[in-house]
Amino acid sequence: MKRSKEDLLNPFFKEIYPDWQKEIPELKTAFEEERFIKGEQLINDWGDLYLIVDGIFGKYEKTCPVRYAIGGESLMIPNQRHAYQFTALSDCRTYRTSLRQLEEINAHNPKVFYLYANLKEKQQVYLDYRHKLLSIHNEDKYDFVFDKYPDILSHITQKELARFMGISIELLRRILREREY
Repeated sequence: MKRSKEDLLNPFFKEIYPDWQKEIPELKTAFEEERFIKGEQLINDWGDLYLIVDGIFGKYEKTCPVRYAIGGESLMIPNQRHAYQFTALSDCRTYRTSLRQLEEINAHNPKVFYLYANLKEKQQVYLDYRHKLLSIHNEDKYDFVFDKYPDILSHITQKELARFMGISIELLRRILREREY
């Protein structure tokens, strides 16, 4: 069964603003569906907001992975000069809007500010994940990563995963052997 745009956007907003469909109906028209095929890069327009419905994206600083974003999460493109690249690691379905569009809605419906501030907070939680990952003991990193991304190795190489986890490829292979991955 095909789901409506409102049904697809609802999981992103209902926790923050349960009555968003009635209180901020403009949101539905502010977001446009965009699909990406594996390997394709996001348009890197400052301040854009992507809501990931399906799939997984990698965020890279040069070639170093710094975040993976999965279905149900948002991706905010920084609103200033940055060196990040965002790549679809699988076929993906997203809804995209710009900061400018949200500001225009906010000019006549200030409830958007509250929603955006909460999405920005969630974004920080996603970014803090990697800092936490790098700070925990090497032997605990496996569970930390695979609890959040159980099928990550079907999208990236072991070498990339080791870089993301901040460990050597040899240690990752040993951990995977011990866990019989």
